[in-house]
Amino acid sequence: MSARIKIPLVIGRNRLRGKSEGAMVDDTEFDHLTRLRRIMAAQAPAWGIEATQEWLNTAITQLLKLYEQALKEWQSNKDGCIGFIYEARLPSGEILLLGDARTLALVK
Repeated sequence: MSARIKIPLVIGRNRLRGKSEGAMVDDTEFDHLTRLRRIMAAQAPAWGIEATQEWLNTAITQLLKLYEQALKEWQSNKDGCIGFIYEARLPSGEILLLGDARTLALVK
């Protein structure tokens, strides 16, 4: 089985302008954002990309937007599910699991 890396997210006001809400990394108990940046930087060469600060910012923003879109879709069709986790397979074969901390804690 591939390694699964859990990154907790929260939904809240995370934009500098306006009252927009969106997904952001939950750093309440650990610096998960730095961990996610390291993971993404390590994967960049497999995509043929140099992991510059600008690329990391864009990549993480896009990943959070993918999570937000998938969460919205799940919320409209949850059909008895108890929680939502977004799964992203990395070139290394590792799997990112993104979701709220309580739901991620249920994953063994």
